[in-house]
Amino acid sequence: MALVEKVVPVIFRHINQSTEILVFRHPLAGIQIVKGTVEANEKLEDAALRELYEESGISSANIHSYLGLHYPSEPGPNWHVFVCHTAEILKDNWKHFCNDDGGLEFNFFWHNLSDPPTSEWHQIFQELLEFIKSKGA
Repeated sequence: MALVEKVVPVIFRHINQSTEILVFRHPLAGIQIVKGTVEANEKLEDAALRELYEESGISSANIHSYLGLHYPSEPGPNWHVFVCHTAEILKDNWKHFCNDDGGLEFNFFWHNLSDPPTSEWHQIFQELLEFIKSKGA
């Protein structure tokens, strides 16, 4: 059986003196950061860019750097975290229809890294946010 691997493509933006991270409100599972499964014979970087496109609609991104391997507290695969850049002008918030789970609308927005996650954040994504912050993001 092949090893299942997960990727997390992260996008930051800098507004005034603060750094924000792109997040979304999942209609069934709280606030999250884009994450997905690597397909068979797919490179991690390619999977990160594909997942970013599928879940957010951002099509012109590229990999900036590898942030590291996150070990979530729940059982399952570890997550490869990549910092991505895009030349697209991203809005303050937008909706994107994702085909996951039969089709869901994700509401994207920016979370200031200096703000703690709210109770709306799914627990494993609160952990992921702490991991990202610990890497100096």
